[in-house]
Formats: sequence, structure tokens, C-alpha cells
Amino acid sequence: MNHYSAFLRPSHGKSTNNENDENSSIKNLFLKHLTKSQQNALTNNSGKGTTRGILSDVGNRQVPNKSTVIEQCVETKAILTVPAQAASLPIIVSKIEEITLNDKQQKAEPVVYEPFTKLAQVPPEFDCDTVDQANIITASEYVVDICLYWRELEQKTPIRQNYLLNRAEGTASPQNRAVLIDWLYQVHDRFKLLSDTFHMTIQLIDRYLQIIDASKHELQLIGSTALLIACKYEEMTIPGMNDFVYVSDNAYSKEEMKEMERRIISTLSYDLGRPLSINFLRRYSKIVQATDIEHTLGKYLLDLTFTDHSFSHLCPSYISACASFLSRYLFAYKRLTSTTSINALIELLWPSQFMQYHTNYTFDQLRPGIEQLGQLLIAQETTKLRSVQKKFSQSNLFSVAQHSYCKGAYVQTALARLSK
Repeated sequence: MNHYSAFLRPSHGKSTNNENDENSSIKNLFLKHLTKSQQNALTNNSGKGTTRGILSDVGNRQVPNKSTVIEQCVETKAILTVPAQAASLPIIVSKIEEITLNDKQQKAEPVVYEPFTKLAQVPPEFDCDTVDQANIITASEYVVDICLYWRELEQKTPIRQNYLLNRAEGTASPQNRAVLIDWLYQVHDRFKLLSDTFHMTIQLIDRYLQIIDASKHELQLIGSTALLIACKYEEMTIPGMNDFVYVSDNAYSKEEMKEMERRIISTLSYDLGRPLSINFLRRYSKIVQATDIEHTLGKYLLDLTFTDHSFSHLCPSYISACASFLSRYLFAYKRLTSTTSINALIELLWPSQFMQYHTNYTFDQLRPGIEQLGQLLIAQETTKLRSVQKKFSQSNLFSVAQHSYCKGAYVQTALARLSK
């Protein structure tokens, strides 16, 4: 088995004991795979010179003429050998340290790390998160502080009321914005993206358009780029730029999208963290223990506000509170009798002190927003932009858009009773 010689190289100087010790482990490794006759042939060849392992020390020994070494290897055609006797290294233990475990020793006190800021102390009468302590996904210890932080952020990133009105001719108008968002909603649904992604897309568009007087011809590019940015922020996997160019019927190129992406992010000073109304709605639905269909109706109401420019200036926490109340009220009104007090129903749906603590809104503060949201729901029977309505007519969303509780006459009657 001549291929084993590749692991050895000749050393024609005098060998030392140290070299033999180093080569012994390598020799044993090689001999392990050889037959007995091969092992004997290997050890009997030790008189022809010593060998040194590839990984042994490299010194400044004189090596014979290169041609002489090659001729010798060609003539012998034998396996180069390792010294037969290899002294084993003794294991020397100078000292054995005895280690004993004494359970009676005083244990060190555990170090308690205080948080950077104290967490909000929720009064027992307002506590609705203690039951979720075993579920780490709910972040029950921090959820109250998270909502407080969201409300601070929404005040730092406001959107002006009616910011698209009274602009120069040829720039984007509320009608252009409505058509754009209805088209983007179809793209969003086609790509099967998250609800959070579209909520973020709308606030990116509004925050950019209130600063920049964009022409109506740029709106599609702005909307598509805002959706792409939101995908990068919220989604695990995102559509490619080629997909956005394709759905726009090549109205713009990839390079134009890249440039618009830089412009949007730069204009917003790289601040993309405005809180979303859908997150507030989830929190409110948890607080009031809304049913699945009530929560879905709340999502439907929020999505209807996208195309209406008059809702863009409202804080996400406020519009979510209005949608949460109205969705539950429309279902509860069906059970309302002539003898039932409307004030008692309002207190049941929106307990004043409890909800003011968690949402920072009283019912009187929500009343104008609820009325405006109800009128928007009534107007869906005559609107031409039906992308949201089409999505929420699907059975997996309880077909809430086609529900009798969302019909114009029923909603009008319920709102009239509420305003008394």
C-alpha cells in the first residue's frame, strides 16, 4: 500500500529520541491499517535511514542533493519507514487538588437587576393582563407601557387635516389618492400580504404627500414604493421589484423605484415607526373581550377609512377606539329593546373609567368619530371603490361586508338611537 508514503517525508540527518517520540503516534496510526507482513517490512527497513512526520518540527538541517534523494527513492521503490521502537511518554501528575462541595456554605445573594425605567403599576381594578402571565407572547408585563409609548409616537408623527386641499393644479388630489389606494389594496390582496403592511403603506404615503407636492402622474410610483418599503418592514418574504413593475403594467422601472425609495425614506428622516391603528384595535379587542366577528368588523371599518382623505389626520389610537366601539355596538343594538337605556348599553360596551385608563378616551370624545365612521359605512352602498368591500365579503372573514348589521338602513337607525 504505497499510498501511505505520502504522509511521510525523508530526513537523512541523525534522529533524536524526541523525533522518535513524535513519530511514534503517527507510526501507530499507519500500522493500524497494515497487514502483519507489511508492518514487518516497514519496521525492518529502519536501517536505511530515519523518517520524520509531515507535522514534526522543521529545523535547519542540511538536506542531501535533491537529485540524490530522487534517485534513491526511484531505485528502492520502498515505503519509507518509521523507527521501530517508540518510547511512550509517561504521564506525570505533580499534584492532585481535592475539591469538596460544602452545602453548608452560605450561598451568595442573587443579583436583582432593576429595569432602566419603572414599569407602570396597573391598579387591580383596571388589571386585565395578569391572566396572561404564563403566555410570553402577550408580553403582559410590558403591554401597558408599550401602548403608552405608541401614544407618544403618534403625537410625534402627526398628519395634517385635509393636507391635499388647495394645492396647485396638476398635483395629487383627494380623488387621485382614493383611486391609488383602492388599486394598492388589490395589489396587497393579490400578493397575500399582512394587514399591518397595508396600514404602514397608507401612513407612509400620507406622511410623504403632506411634505412633497407630488404630481398625479407620480402617485402610482409613490404608492408602489411605499408598499415595497412596508413589505421590507413587516413581511418575512417580500415581492420583488419586477413584480411591482409587472402589476403596474410597466408604468415605471426598477431604477425609478429605487430612486423613489431613497426619496421617501430621506424625506421622512428615516423615521418609519409610526404606530398602526390595527395594533391598537387588537389591544382594544383584547381589553373588551370582543368576539372574532366583532374584531373582524372593526378591521373592516378601519380598512374603509383608507380611501377617505378626511380620516387621514386622526390618530391611530382614536380611530381604532371608534371602530372598536362601533363594531360591538352594531351587534348589541339588535338586542336593544325599547325599555333598555342607551346609556346603560354604552356603559356596558365602553366602561368609562376602565376604558379611559386603557385608551385615554371617554365615550364623549369618541362620539364624533363614531358618527363619521358610521356615515362612511352607509356610503359603501353607493361607492365605486369596492376593493375593501370585496375582500371582506369572503367567508373566511365572516362575510361582514354583506352582513345585515352593515346595511345602510340598519346603521342609520342605530346611529340615530346613539345620538339621543
